[in-house]
Amino acid sequence: MQITSEQMQMLLETSRFLNSQLELEKLLELVLERAMAVVSAEAGTLWLAEEDGYLAPFVARGPKADDLKGLRLKPGEGLAGQVVAENEPRLIKNVHLDASWAGRFDDATGFVTRSLLCIPLRGRKEVIGCLQLLNKEREQYFTESDLDIVLAFAWQAAISLENSRLYTWQGMLLNSLIRVLASSLDARDPYTHGHSERVSQYSVMIGKGLGFSPEELELLERAALLHDVGKIGIRDNVLLLQRPLSSEEWNIMKMHPEIGTRILADLEPRQLAEGIYEGAMYHQEKFDGSGYPILRG
Repeated sequence: MQITSEQMQMLLETSRFLNSQLELEKLLELVLERAMAVVSAEAGTLWLAEEDGYLAPFVARGPKADDLKGLRLKPGEGLAGQVVAENEPRLIKNVHLDASWAGRFDDATGFVTRSLLCIPLRGRKEVIGCLQLLNKEREQYFTESDLDIVLAFAWQAAISLENSRLYTWQGMLLNSLIRVLASSLDARDPYTHGHSERVSQYSVMIGKGLGFSPEELELLERAALLHDVGKIGIRDNVLLLQRPLSSEEWNIMKMHPEIGTRILADLEPRQLAEGIYEGAMYHQEKFDGSGYPILRG
């Protein structure tokens, strides 16, 4: 395999970027753009397998890329589907000399394919998708050397994508669990049904208006959803009363921020959970100090 010094430098820089990026959407774009750059491809598509086994074009670049939107391939369908199913790369130097080339996409869109590479993206246990690169620039054809370069790039790209997707899924799972918990708490009292979700939505809108970062908005959303978690410790004969609370009952209700803080204080890691339990502790406080709980020094 012959790799130029420029290509080697690009591979090293790409490796560094891949290892530093966990946000899935940005990583998908980065992988495709770098793959296209390293072999001077005119167009490209990054296909990922979805939960039902279908392949979807998560990122596409080049002429007619928009025509791929909404397209899904059945397992084994098309060149991309075959590459994923067989875990074997394909190099078609000149599509017009290859008997297996069908050209359906070209016929449908007017795009003219001359040469292509299709590389499986294999994670730790399975193939998670493939890179499809079309037409080497300056009207040249892809070579065996181009195939070797993309193969060298594809393994690390697949591992990075797998890590990023797992990270994204874990975040989705955490957010859904928090929402389920918040909804369960609200369901105890028909009067407050949907309250935590509404507080969360308003909080995020205010945070955006104040210029919060995406990370700060995510923490704010979670804290708002769980701000009333302490009500789980308030007995029903106080929480569900349909009349104004007595002084004694009101003092019991005022305990829910401290109860919530004690519940959330066990969340780990502490540096990420701190904002969540602070939301539970201080959500009834007021700027003039007249809220509750009354904090003791």
